[in-house]
Amino acid sequence: MDEADAKIVKKAFETLEFETLELKIRGFETRGYETAIILPNAVKALAINKTYAVNNIIHHQDEIFQHIGFIQSGRAFALTVDIDGNETWVSEFTAGQFMGCHSLFDPRPSPYQIIAKTTLRCLLFNTQNFLSLMNEYEALNNMVVADLARQVDNLTRAQINTYRLSMRGQIISELARIARPVGKDPNTFIIRPRPIFSELAQRLGTSRETVSRTVSSLVKKDVLVRTTGALIIPNYKALTHQIV
Repeated sequence: MDEADAKIVKKAFETLEFETLELKIRGFETRGYETAIILPNAVKALAINKTYAVNNIIHHQDEIFQHIGFIQSGRAFALTVDIDGNETWVSEFTAGQFMGCHSLFDPRPSPYQIIAKTTLRCLLFNTQNFLSLMNEYEALNNMVVADLARQVDNLTRAQINTYRLSMRGQIISELARIARPVGKDPNTFIIRPRPIFSELAQRLGTSRETVSRTVSSLVKKDVLVRTTGALIIPNYKALTHQIV
């Protein structure tokens, strides 16, 4: 990261203008911000704009999806809830991703619910009409296929890691997965916003304390650097070498 990029990073940390930062820093792979603009305008015109407050239920467990959602901003979690009220993390949805697309090919009731973890803005499409839109607009079809492939890949990797890695290794693997390159140095990465330990623990089926101890050990080894609202990874290879 050169001096110019470092100044941009410092200013963004101080002002929390990270959506702008992600578009300014050279070589930075954005995490879905402003991706709604790539939807064909004719497709967006057929959607319902919907905003969900924090902890609002977007989709109820054991119900059939009536709408396909495209997230414009915010985050949502998919969770299963058992008869005793215990929650199990299934997946995360962020800006630029779809919710409910699997129901296009499997119309059975969903075994999970989707809850907004932040204020969430999305476009809702009628499920019955969405396949027709995909057939009509190649760009939309490609976006859905890519998003489903991403979800399958994430679930496959998580399943493999459960059997292959220690819990410490799983935590570090997840940190590596959510990190994004920043600046000109291809080996410098960032995790922003800073991960919430309780959420990361729920995602991996462990305790908040275990996540906290793992992150603290990486900070002591200078593999991670804590800064306002983010974690900096000065050497991404050094982080991945900790995955065992």
